[in-house]
Amino acid sequence: MDTPVENTLKWRFDVSTFRLIGRELITDRITALFELVKNCYDANARNVFVEFYNVGTKNVNSKIVIRDDGVGMTLTDIKDKWMVVGTSSKRKETRSPAPFNRRYVGEKGIGRFAVDKLGGKVLIKTKKKGERNYLIVNINWSVYEKLESQPQLSLFTDVENSYNYSPAENTEIEGTRLEITEVREIWQLKEIQKLYRELTKIVTPYFPPDPPFNIFIYSNEYENELNNKKVISDTISYASTSKSISYDLELKVQESMEFSLEKGEIEIKNIPIQSFGPINLQIHYFNPEAKKKYNNVYKDADRKIDGIKIYRDGLITTPFAEFEDHRDRKRDVLGIDKRLWRDIFNKVSSRDIIGIIELTKENNPNIIDSTNRQNFVENQEYSDLKEFIIKQLDAFSELKKLEREVKKKQSDDSLEEAAYDSESFIEDLEMIANEHPQLRPDIERVKVKARRVKLSVKRGIKEKNKAESEYIRKENIYLSLMSLQDYAAHVAHAVRTSLGKIKRKAEFFKDRYPDPIYDDYFKKYSIDIYLEMMKLNRAIDFMLSYAGTSIDFEDIEFKELIFNFFEQYEYRLSQDKIVTILDIEKSCIINCNRKFIEDVLENLVDNSLKAFLPTQQKKILKCSTDLDSDQIILYFSDNGCGILDDEVEKIFDIFYTTTANFGGAGLGLYIAKTRIEALKGSIQVVESEFHPGATFKITLPFKK
Repeated sequence: MDTPVENTLKWRFDVSTFRLIGRELITDRITALFELVKNCYDANARNVFVEFYNVGTKNVNSKIVIRDDGVGMTLTDIKDKWMVVGTSSKRKETRSPAPFNRRYVGEKGIGRFAVDKLGGKVLIKTKKKGERNYLIVNINWSVYEKLESQPQLSLFTDVENSYNYSPAENTEIEGTRLEITEVREIWQLKEIQKLYRELTKIVTPYFPPDPPFNIFIYSNEYENELNNKKVISDTISYASTSKSISYDLELKVQESMEFSLEKGEIEIKNIPIQSFGPINLQIHYFNPEAKKKYNNVYKDADRKIDGIKIYRDGLITTPFAEFEDHRDRKRDVLGIDKRLWRDIFNKVSSRDIIGIIELTKENNPNIIDSTNRQNFVENQEYSDLKEFIIKQLDAFSELKKLEREVKKKQSDDSLEEAAYDSESFIEDLEMIANEHPQLRPDIERVKVKARRVKLSVKRGIKEKNKAESEYIRKENIYLSLMSLQDYAAHVAHAVRTSLGKIKRKAEFFKDRYPDPIYDDYFKKYSIDIYLEMMKLNRAIDFMLSYAGTSIDFEDIEFKELIFNFFEQYEYRLSQDKIVTILDIEKSCIINCNRKFIEDVLENLVDNSLKAFLPTQQKKILKCSTDLDSDQIILYFSDNGCGILDDEVEKIFDIFYTTTANFGGAGLGLYIAKTRIEALKGSIQVVESEFHPGATFKITLPFKK
């Protein structure tokens, strides 16, 4: 038998590739300029000049020039590096030549296509030190566009670009000049100044490169403002609290921030170096007073407090280089603002902090810029880094909460002191009048005014207390609605999934019923459809419970609430021969929503009833409490079948269930978690009091 002939195929790139990895991949023009300036950094440039000519209006003579005094390129460099997509030259050699030894920041080999975002043509003029001639390369993107519009296949690699040489007057000069013409967008003074502001962030202000990396901006239309204006990195001033952490590679420790309630300040602790590698981090927090001072000094919108940025080897990473004119449209790369709904009143947001994270390619190799420049590659190390950053911010959230409470107390004390002083003042006036009767007429007039002040202070205290109660009520309602919003988002996804399952199985019935050969499938699918409908019904019932329930908070006697709840369940529990232990000796008042607590207890009891079904032993359900200084801790335990270790993190996910065989829909524990978080509390699985069994720890604050 003849051996089959082995044939081969090769990848080819359509001519449209230039557009896909150029203007369509790099989403804005400031990011495009960032990419080209970073190339100058990799070329060991000391000085980079970004120049704008006739760009303020649509002009056939418009051009943007980026020139540097770096090492320049030869024809071989152009052929084998600059004009090779995804070139690996910077991956093989990770640092630039001495004495700079800069860590290369461009590794993907596509940043140079940023020129397509900026203009229709580019002229490259480059020379290495000692060369007698400049190498000049011309690239005309319109040629690529014309070929793209033609019906026959044209390959990206088939387009020819011309080059030539011109004599150099000084062989010692080196560097590269990119001249971009047919500029695609208008650059007015406002846009160039925004570029300047963004370029101030390209190099970290705390560890500037040595030798230096200077950037200058020029515009022939705005020479008064931009005549080779040097870009100077900002230092950060006016923060109310600043903290920084570092690491020690020899000891293998990473510093981490923790808030000490006892000391009322953020402390630095040592922890093991994390999966993402060691980092330096600085966070500058601005409380309302500091924020007001900062905004008064920096009135222009481009110098706003805008969160944390990540630098690698001294240069900003590309996900943070992208410019967005409207700050509300800026991408929340690190997820700092996504967590606000849980406690928007106390959590710090990106508008409260300025932060700088220092990474290195060597120590943090798995924190990788994604190709589209809009985020980092999603992997475990990046997830761990985001979680670590949020933990550091939580320390500032606790500080923010304490400062708010201290300020409130100082305000309360001041009002009480004013009320006391006004009363004392009236008493002192009466004493003087008794000692000097001749002054009484004048003193009486003063006493009348003093009584008015006293009345005004008391009225102010009353109005303040009323406003505070209303604020707390609205805060509680807001948190409840936010928990519902999160729940609704999850339910929408889950409902879509359930409807998809129902639809597929209903179509099976429609196409095949009543064919008897499918009877087993008909029975199975009818049960599946019924169970999915029950899931949806339970979810809808919970959503409707918000409509039928007041979400106002009230002061509730917690022990009484628990006992009343279990009295209602007494008959059902006794029918199943379940022993109930309520170890709640101390009484306390909590400020919460009664229906929310009942929902939580109902779902936990329902969860326990299902956990008892596979067991034959005596069934025990236990509730106990601990009191802390500002919160109550409820332990809810049963001796059912228990929870496997690998399921502990999943059981609070919507529609995740381990009791599907007993009617579990995967909603109960999710609802419990949603309700508890709306009450500003927490719920978690802890080591079980019974073996086998499960214990849930619920923490709730006494007062909002």
